[in-house]
Amino acid sequence: MSVKTDPVKTFIENPYEMFKQANEINPIQWVSFFNVNGWLITGYKEVEAVLKDTRFIKEIRNLVQEENMPPIPQTLVPVVMLNRNMMLFRDAPNHTRLRGLVTKAFTPRMTERLRPTIVEMANYLLDARKGKTEHELIRDFAYSLPVMVITELIGVPKEDRERFRVWSDSFVKFIDFNTTQADLEAVAPSLEEADHYMRNLIAVKRVNPGEDLLSGLISVSDSGDKLNEDELVATCLLLLIAGHETTVNLITNGYHLLLKHRDEMKKLIDDPSLIGNAVEEILRFDPPVLLTSRWVGEDMELGGQQLKKAQTAIIALAAANRDPNIHESPDVFNVSRGNVKHLSFASGPHFCLGAPLARLETVIALEVLLKRVHDVKLLEEPVRRNNIVFRGFETLKFSGVVE
Repeated sequence: MSVKTDPVKTFIENPYEMFKQANEINPIQWVSFFNVNGWLITGYKEVEAVLKDTRFIKEIRNLVQEENMPPIPQTLVPVVMLNRNMMLFRDAPNHTRLRGLVTKAFTPRMTERLRPTIVEMANYLLDARKGKTEHELIRDFAYSLPVMVITELIGVPKEDRERFRVWSDSFVKFIDFNTTQADLEAVAPSLEEADHYMRNLIAVKRVNPGEDLLSGLISVSDSGDKLNEDELVATCLLLLIAGHETTVNLITNGYHLLLKHRDEMKKLIDDPSLIGNAVEEILRFDPPVLLTSRWVGEDMELGGQQLKKAQTAIIALAAANRDPNIHESPDVFNVSRGNVKHLSFASGPHFCLGAPLARLETVIALEVLLKRVHDVKLLEEPVRRNNIVFRGFETLKFSGVVE
């Protein structure tokens, strides 16, 4: 194994030890973090402050003139432009405008209306496992449930759902901290394919609109709002790909934690009313997204450190969640923990729009799994996905009887 891959493997297997050591030294410190040099921020109050501070921005082109930025290889231009139009990577006022157009689809009230559909989908997936005793959680359940929900919400035909797995894998690789140019060039064709697919779907919806979110956004765009087709494509792909990706990891990380902490699993079986709190503890203890980032928008002092304009801030959400100044025994997984605080959905202007939906899907997924699958046992220790930002598994194999 090369020197380069050793620290990557170590971090992926257990990022929390590195975060803990960094936080003990200084919650804000300059580091070389894989392929990025920047300020690693690990303390809860420091992470929350940066997420809420509008001096930390998403768009480097708002700080550096185009001619002073590294040139984009021609093969990557279409994909870079696709990402630039996603609200995840935009600042106000464009971020505010884009977010406002989709907020209506992710209010807690509208999300709650999906509950019966999600319950039906979860039970449908488990019905297919009856008579089988060995299961692979991601393939058989945790991938399918969120993609069924989000494609139903947005208006993607059922026969196209499976295509999003490849596109999703490409997207998470594109925004990883450990990605090389060769990695980007390898996944670029897949993301271009996703872009073309969405443009074709938009054309279909313009002719035959439905009651889905995509049809609604097209209607808003065509009626004169400042939403061009590039932004429409990027917004829908972000919701489809990033939205379901995090929920897959949340469900899988959560069930894995319960399989590894049988006393905590028993608590939930004995008292299902704890499941909502358990999801918050899963989000705190082993979240689906470990890190995010910002550009330092101006010279400033933060936590005794002197930050300079256009430097990178590496924001360790998962480290903040285990800050001992916030939680007693932060490295203990406890589904009945009181007042669970975490930043797994971020905070401030970029607080995750899909948080209510992700929470609801995970609560229902765990409720159904715990109620209907018995005598469960982990068949092998699962392998983590090779990604620095997103925390999930390649597969999770377990045995159990589905009633």
